[in-house]
Amino acid sequence: MKIKTLFLIILSLLLPGCMVDDETFDYQEKLAVWAHFQANMPLVDTVFVSRSAEISESTPAESLWVSDAEVRVLGDTLDLLLSAVPGIPGRYVMGSDHIFISGETYTISVTHNGESVSGTTTIPEEISIESTPPSVYYCRGQEYDVPSINIDNFVIDMSNPFGFRITGAIDTVILRQGNCFTESFASYPLYKIDFNEDDYQTIRIISFALEADSMDLEPFNDINSNGSWDTGESFEDWNDNGIRDSVYINLIYDTTGNYARWKGGYYRDQNNVPYKLNPWPWNVGAAPINMSWLFYDYYGLHLMTFQATDQAFFNYFQGLPEFNSYVLPSSNVDGGYGLVSSSSSRSFLVYIARPKE
Repeated sequence: MKIKTLFLIILSLLLPGCMVDDETFDYQEKLAVWAHFQANMPLVDTVFVSRSAEISESTPAESLWVSDAEVRVLGDTLDLLLSAVPGIPGRYVMGSDHIFISGETYTISVTHNGESVSGTTTIPEEISIESTPPSVYYCRGQEYDVPSINIDNFVIDMSNPFGFRITGAIDTVILRQGNCFTESFASYPLYKIDFNEDDYQTIRIISFALEADSMDLEPFNDINSNGSWDTGESFEDWNDNGIRDSVYINLIYDTTGNYARWKGGYYRDQNNVPYKLNPWPWNVGAAPINMSWLFYDYYGLHLMTFQATDQAFFNYFQGLPEFNSYVLPSSNVDGGYGLVSSSSSRSFLVYIARPKE
C-alpha cells in the first residue's frame, strides 16, 4: 500500500538552513550511523551503519557498509539488541514491536572492532494542528470562500493490515488555475491549517499524492461535448510524440512561465511522459498556513503529513551543500558521523479536485 512507503521516504526529504561559518576541519575515518525514531511507533526504518571515506578514496561504496557491528537501542529502562538484515549490508532492524514515546530520550549505540559511537535524540511532543474556520479570500475585486476541512480522518495503526485506518470523512477542495489561484505563495488558499508556532522551530509538510501513478489517455478538447475523442478535436500532447497516448493523468500539467518559475520544470520518464517528484516536502515556520496550489502537483487523494523534528535533525540538515555551502552538517553521533534523530507527525487525507468545465 502506498501510504506505508511514506514512512520509509521521510528521511530523504530534507530541511534547509541559512547560517555562515568559515571554520575548517581535518577529516578522520570514523563510523557513520543513521537512525530515525517516529513518535508512538515502532522503529519502522532500518538503522544504517557504515565506515566513512575520503572523497579522494577509490573504495567502492558498497564495501563501506558494516554488517558485523553490535547495535543497540538504549533508554531509561530499555536495552534492545538490533539484528543485521540478511543480504543487505549495513542495515539493522529491531526484533520487537516496542513503541517509542513522545518526550522520551533514546540512544543508538554502535560498537565495531573496538570502536564505539553513539547518538541520542529526544522525540518531540505530539504535534497539534487544526483546520481554521471558514474565511473569505479577496482578489481583484472578487470574493472566494475558503473552506474549513476535516483533518480527523487518518490514524496510523500497525495492527491493521494496511498500517492505518480511515476514521472520518475526506473533504474535497477544488484547485483552480489562473489569476488569483496560481500566481504566487499569496494565491488563493484551498484551506488553512493552524498550529502553535511558538512550540516548533520548523514544521515540515509532506504532500503525498496517492493517485499519482494513475494513467489514462491525454486530455482532449471535446468540442461537441459527446464525451468521445472525434476527428478534428485537438488533444494535449504532454509527451510531445504526436500521438494521443497514456500519461500520468492526475498530474497538474501547466507549461506557463509563471508555473515554471514557482515550481520548476517537469521530470520525464523513458517515454517522455512528464511527472513530478512524489512525495514532496515544504518547510514552514509561521501559522496559519495557507494551503495553496504550491503544495500540490497532482489531482486526486492526498495524504498530508505535518511533522515536527528534533533539534538534531534541523542542525544537521541545515548544513547540507544543496542548501548551504557555508556550513558543515552538525552530527550528533558522538565519536562518529551521521545522525540519530526523531520526529512527531500528524496526518490527514484530503481530495484535490479538478474544476468543473
